[in-house]
Amino acid sequence: MRKIVIAAAAVSFAAFAAQAQTLADVKKRGAFRLGYSETSVPFAFKNNDGQPAGYSVELCQRVAAAIATKAGTAVKVEWVALTPSTRLDAVATGKVDLECGTTTITLARREKVDFSLPIFVDASTIMARGSSGKTLAELQGKKIAAAEGTTTLPALERALSRRFIKADIVKTKSVSEGFDMLREGKVDALASDRVALVGTFLQGGGAEGLGVFSEDLSYEPYALVMRKGDTEFRLLVDTVLAQIYRNGEIEAIYGRWLGPLGKPSMGLMNMYMLNSLPE
Repeated sequence: MRKIVIAAAAVSFAAFAAQAQTLADVKKRGAFRLGYSETSVPFAFKNNDGQPAGYSVELCQRVAAAIATKAGTAVKVEWVALTPSTRLDAVATGKVDLECGTTTITLARREKVDFSLPIFVDASTIMARGSSGKTLAELQGKKIAAAEGTTTLPALERALSRRFIKADIVKTKSVSEGFDMLREGKVDALASDRVALVGTFLQGGGAEGLGVFSEDLSYEPYALVMRKGDTEFRLLVDTVLAQIYRNGEIEAIYGRWLGPLGKPSMGLMNMYMLNSLPE
């Protein structure tokens, strides 16, 4: 029995050691692999020049610069396009070193990956045609699109169940796919995070008669995602973020990508303040 326990402990230690080496891997390969969504406007998306852009992307670019400084040599940045259903596995298996998008911190996900300090807070809600309804209760018997691999999907299922609303949930690969279906009349509504809905609406050229509900389905704190157990790398990422919050650079970053959508909420301002950790 003792041999089995020792063997299991050895395997666990080996697995932990293998994970906790992101900086060494980056320096050895000379490349920092960043995962991102091509359609999560304004956080992570492919711009008109075909390059990654957005609020989360810029934060990851700041981390990449810090890694190059720490490595003392040029580090190439390699961008890898991911979807909501592939992003966590891509991090856990080492396909990417850091995921830069709209991934919500959850306790269940922390069993598989680690998260940085929070980078944003939002809430999931519904976008629908005015003719379909302006509240969740009015979507009885309607079709609601939601992306697989997101926290919005179970939040929507819980909200419908609690209110005894029978609706047909249509699972999509991305929020943009769901928006296209909504615009084409294939679904009556689309569930996602509020800022993502507005950003996707603007990026997709808009559509007549669509509106965003005032109801919130869930609380969504975003973070950058990294392999589990790498404390050295996580400290570097958190140091970069805390400094950006502390010196006020986050105001310019927010303005570039989210400014057109309005001023930061009080909750977001508090998040920045609480995570402005001292050196």
